Amino acid sequence: MACAGTPRGPKAALTRFPIGIYGGNDPKHLARLKSDGFDSFHCSWKDFDRLAAMAKEAKHQGMRMIISPDEIRRKASSHIQEWPVDAWYLFDEPDVHRLSSATLQGISEQTRSWDPERPQTFVIGQGSPTNVYGRIGDILMMDWYPVPHRAPDSVADQIDLLMKTLPKGKPFWMVIQAYDWADEIKDPTKIKGLRFPNRHEIRFMSYIAVMHGARGLFYCTLLKKGKTLFEYPELWQEVSVVTREIRDMRPVFERGKRVRLPFPPNPDGVEAKAWRYKNRDHVIILNRKATVYQKVPEELFNGLWQPIHCAKNNCREALSSFYGAWYLRPYHVMVFKSRLNWFRGLSRGLPIATSCDQDDTLTRSRHLVK
Repeated sequence: MACAGTPRGPKAALTRFPIGIYGGNDPKHLARLKSDGFDSFHCSWKDFDRLAAMAKEAKHQGMRMIISPDEIRRKASSHIQEWPVDAWYLFDEPDVHRLSSATLQGISEQTRSWDPERPQTFVIGQGSPTNVYGRIGDILMMDWYPVPHRAPDSVADQIDLLMKTLPKGKPFWMVIQAYDWADEIKDPTKIKGLRFPNRHEIRFMSYIAVMHGARGLFYCTLLKKGKTLFEYPELWQEVSVVTREIRDMRPVFERGKRVRLPFPPNPDGVEAKAWRYKNRDHVIILNRKATVYQKVPEELFNGLWQPIHCAKNNCREALSSFYGAWYLRPYHVMVFKSRLNWFRGLSRGLPIATSCDQDDTLTRSRHLVK
């Protein structure tokens, strides 16, 4: 079932925060994808009967799909209107394939005349081509896979380039690397050093994408060497641990209101953003530095905040202690949530000391890294 308050209707994709995956090509995989945090998928099939089977199971699972309209436009079946399509997928990386903006616009107009209701999307391979293609369609996607040849935070750099020329208000969905570049290389002498990103990198790229403006996340890809990641359980674990966490955060990203940070911004410190959702503030901090540990703001250890999505071992991996202060390790993320009693106390004008729960989870977390 969709979470309460999730937007519905043919244009719901414009405000929904999807968590999707490329390579969703088999109906029998959808139930597992749903249990691991996904609510959307990209299907590469163009055959009508196969797409119909995917649509039927997606509807049963309460999932959404993005698919190519190429072959479907030739069908007059009224059942297509019942398919749970979030957006028609116009083209894959027009910039990489050197497709002109005029040609892509023509595909868009042809699709619009056939289905004027549902949104359209396509993916570009980096941020700068937004100034060429950004006004086409309704939702822009970008895939940027930096591991291991570029820094994981280059995701943010590419999003920043994209945002400079993206039309105001147009949704942007980021495609996160869940993929090994070596899978496409047949020459074994050229795959040295290539690898699948680990969960910390996938998590970091996911959160930094949201912090820089992504209003949805897709992961590429479920497919690997003619199989699926389900058949590589150690790799699937790296992805699904993250996507289940993002599913828990989705209401905050989808319906939360951006608010001020509870500490002064520091351009040389951790990068941070805050949202308010259902009377609770959520703060995300991350360290973009490759080799430098960055100090966690002391305000997050004042008893008013608790860390979430942070098991004991994860806290040990994310934080280090130096001379009485706590530091976030390179390319790690922490999420904090305000304590409910504190927020209620502020709204009633009560002193902070009387509204703070004495059994403080966050204070105890300072000892998790010892």
